[in-house]
Amino acid sequence: MPASAEAQPAKVSPPSWEPPGGLPVTAFAVVALLASTLGRSILPALFGAATGLASFIDRTQHVASFLTQMVAAGGVAFTLRAVAMTFTQGSFGIGYRMLVIPAGTAASVLTMAATGRALEPDLACTLVVAALAAAAASSAVAMLAPATRALGFALFLSAAAGAFELAGIRVGQNAVENASAAGYRLAGVLMTVGFAFEVLLVSLAFGLLAARRGARALLLSLLSLLLVMIWGYAIRGATEPGAPAWEIVMARAVTSWLRAPSPLVPAAARLVLEAAGTVGTVALLVTSRRAPLAALFALCLLARGATDVPLPALLLVVAALAVPASVQSALPPRGVSPVRGLTPEPTASR
Repeated sequence: MPASAEAQPAKVSPPSWEPPGGLPVTAFAVVALLASTLGRSILPALFGAATGLASFIDRTQHVASFLTQMVAAGGVAFTLRAVAMTFTQGSFGIGYRMLVIPAGTAASVLTMAATGRALEPDLACTLVVAALAAAAASSAVAMLAPATRALGFALFLSAAAGAFELAGIRVGQNAVENASAAGYRLAGVLMTVGFAFEVLLVSLAFGLLAARRGARALLLSLLSLLLVMIWGYAIRGATEPGAPAWEIVMARAVTSWLRAPSPLVPAAARLVLEAAGTVGTVALLVTSRRAPLAALFALCLLARGATDVPLPALLLVVAALAVPASVQSALPPRGVSPVRGLTPEPTASR
């Protein structure tokens, strides 16, 4: 063989995405969706809806409690492992680690404390701040790779919406305690800004799902409209004498999402946003087999509008702390061009 012959560089395949930290993100998000639907919406709406539901309520309560404990245990375990990995990983800046490590640890501790009792207002506020800090810090990191840039925007919008809504809730509580009409109006303005960021978040999800596929955008919009019509029918029918139990339960579950203080938008607009968020979450989970990062986007939608509740706050923390592993798998090695899209192209063989 001639000495001048140059060695051929080995071919490098683009990296494939793996579930960060061993967490099956899609399965975790599906269980979180079920736990959130049962525990925060359906179960509270069942109490007093009709007679003869005691056994059904008892079974539903056991299932909701089991699913909630699963999500809490899995989320806390992943968060603590991700915090440990972040502590030993020197590829990210010291500023990111100084912000994310305390935020993830605080979120884990407060979530475990919330499983046995309701958190005090100051501790609940600390949990929200920890979740928002983790999301804000990780959104900047997610911008490093084109494949995770959409997730970075989702985390930024989630953090911004949560910050304004937290401010609106605290201002509204102080306004009620002090009987201040001006303070309550200010709370409504803050909640409206948070509502606008939520609209952008759901719109971003629809845009990613319908990229280069106009028919899919039309289908998602029609499904959202159909869901709003069903909810509206149930809310209207629940006010009639002798309304069936399913209408009462559905009306209570839907109206429980319309929390106070209310943003300065019609209630119908809030229902449309809730319906679009629900449809977007399910669609992202369906497409997560081809685009695994979509499951992390779904966690952001599940946490939307309720980061002051321990379980949604934990979901946002999980989505945020999954970013470093996602970025590392999305960034191509030297000599390989970046992969565009929501997730890297899978390798042909392993």
